Amino acid sequence: MRRTPALFFAASRCVRFYTSRRKLSLDPIVRITNGTFYRRHPASKKEEHDTSPNPPLFPNLNLELPSFSTPSQHWAILSPSSTIRTAFLQILRGELLCFPPTARSFPYLLSPAITSKNPKLRYPERAIEYVGFDVERKAFGGAYLSARYESRVEETDFTLAQYLTGIIEMNPGEDFIKERAIKKEVMLKVVRELELERFFDRPVSTLSNGQGRRARIGKALLAKPEVLCLDAPFIGLDPFVSQHISDVLHRLAEASAPRIVLSLRPQDVIPEWITHIVYAGEDGTVQALGQKDEVLQYLKQQYDETERSLTVRSDEGHELDPKLVELREVGKHLSERGDFEASSKDDHGSSSTSISRDGFEKIDKTPATIGEPIVEMEGVRIKYGPHSVLGDWQQDVGGEPKDGLWMTIRRGEHWGIFGANGSGKTTLLSLVTSDHPQTYSAPVKLFGRSRLPSPGVPGITIFDIQSQMGHSSPEVHALFPKNLSVRRTLESAWSDTPITKPRLDSEASRRVEACLRWFATELNPQRIDNQPASGDLHWASDVFFGELSFSAQRIALFLRATIRSPSIVILDEAFSGMDDLARDKCLLFLSHGENMEVHYTDAGPKPVESEVKKSGGVVVPGLQEHQALLCVSHSRQEVPGCVREWVCLKEQGMGQPRFGRWDGPLELTARRWSEVWRR
Repeated sequence: MRRTPALFFAASRCVRFYTSRRKLSLDPIVRITNGTFYRRHPASKKEEHDTSPNPPLFPNLNLELPSFSTPSQHWAILSPSSTIRTAFLQILRGELLCFPPTARSFPYLLSPAITSKNPKLRYPERAIEYVGFDVERKAFGGAYLSARYESRVEETDFTLAQYLTGIIEMNPGEDFIKERAIKKEVMLKVVRELELERFFDRPVSTLSNGQGRRARIGKALLAKPEVLCLDAPFIGLDPFVSQHISDVLHRLAEASAPRIVLSLRPQDVIPEWITHIVYAGEDGTVQALGQKDEVLQYLKQQYDETERSLTVRSDEGHELDPKLVELREVGKHLSERGDFEASSKDDHGSSSTSISRDGFEKIDKTPATIGEPIVEMEGVRIKYGPHSVLGDWQQDVGGEPKDGLWMTIRRGEHWGIFGANGSGKTTLLSLVTSDHPQTYSAPVKLFGRSRLPSPGVPGITIFDIQSQMGHSSPEVHALFPKNLSVRRTLESAWSDTPITKPRLDSEASRRVEACLRWFATELNPQRIDNQPASGDLHWASDVFFGELSFSAQRIALFLRATIRSPSIVILDEAFSGMDDLARDKCLLFLSHGENMEVHYTDAGPKPVESEVKKSGGVVVPGLQEHQALLCVSHSRQEVPGCVREWVCLKEQGMGQPRFGRWDGPLELTARRWSEVWRR
């Protein structure tokens, strides 16, 4: 997409805000003085298959992370790029190459206080723990999707208690056990704080995605580091658990046990206890750092000046420079969150725009074409022994109370599935995908047939189901082979498993190439910023899935789930971890395919008819009438604008689920989101 030069962007160099009347320790944990960072040596030659870029990161950075200070300092890195946020936390741990090498030091870790406390903490990788969003679910065991739902416990299905200690070997030695042993009361205190106590003796593979994130935080805390770096800790957590975890982290940070550094997305709520912020752009340049209020005020000034400069323009529809787009998007998120006032919202917390960024009007009057049922659940209840995980309620069905979950999904319907962590959302989806073993016995029909045969009606096979379904989730991501090329990743939508040969025809090949062209900017790590697309797709056969950034991997799996236009598209937190602009592009592509593209203009994001549509070359059209969509998300920004039907599952024992229907896209009215989460 061509963009004209930036009209205004003042944050081209780092602005630092210093506080007075503060007392800092003489020995900071991390000290960086005019340091610039690289993933590999800037003078080194690329290996034959190395496609990753190597730009300078955080050039001329000056930062001190105090060991103790009065008042306390609690830092966070704020950036629209997941790659940049992760890289910043990595440099605090001593990772990435620093130039000059002496620019980064760890004075406090070399002090007598640390030596007497624990000599092993002299090393940054031991003293500074990292919990990242891209830690694979494989860490919890399970070699296939059904493993987490099976009732039989194998020897390798270690419990949460074992996971927290790190003793997950089949035959650990006595010295290893002695080194890792943690008092049970200490572990119970941590899991109680993280609301995981009832899972203490259960297989860790049965934890939900949000519970798994809390377990990783707990394991890091039990290592007793000096600093805990949490990379996007609130992704995948429901609003209530997010607040509770924030309160727990605050107590730990105040006691410096350990010190906490967070990475946050622009749409995340910045915890009140965070005192200092580093703001870095997508290019890896730190544009402001210092006290939170001053950094936010600076961003507000940049945002306001940008809006004023655009307001006085006489020509509307002018496309903006990428840096200006970034600033406006960050400003918009901060405004919506209440960190500073903005005029883009009405009194009810809703956007003043009438079209969502994925092309839907605020009140959508487009008639829906609803077809036959393709998923029918009539009284579903899933239990593991005495523990019920779904359907432990009586539901009002046509005015009559009935046991279990009753739910019908029809062609043409677009569902949002919401609920607290552990409420059964992923379990519900596993019945639709037939990954759950109890699908055989539960009253579930897929495409009008049960898994087991009945008189005159054969049972539906797993291959019949998979051939009509596209699925993207954290579980799929964790188990997906990293040695497939980007092209083969998309082609695997036409195979029974990712590693078997896909059955491609000319139409399938056209769809693959259309998607690769459409998302070349996001998927091609060899591409230079602002370089026009060449149309050459050789890179897609050379770049491996595992070489992509976390955001790009999520995009590739999203495309894999949607590229065939299957009867059911399941997006279980599929947009979590994507960079903001990439997520918006995927949301538009989901509903409209190549028919529309978003232009970032002075009037805001504007979906317009694409050049491909104008030329009659559309290959991938977006969601069709024969398709149903099931979407799970804890973030309002990640819910597609086409979603109309929704269900909110309650925590087990808290009553029946609530069903509803929206009259337009969630993005444009905050009231719709509040309606889902009201208790």
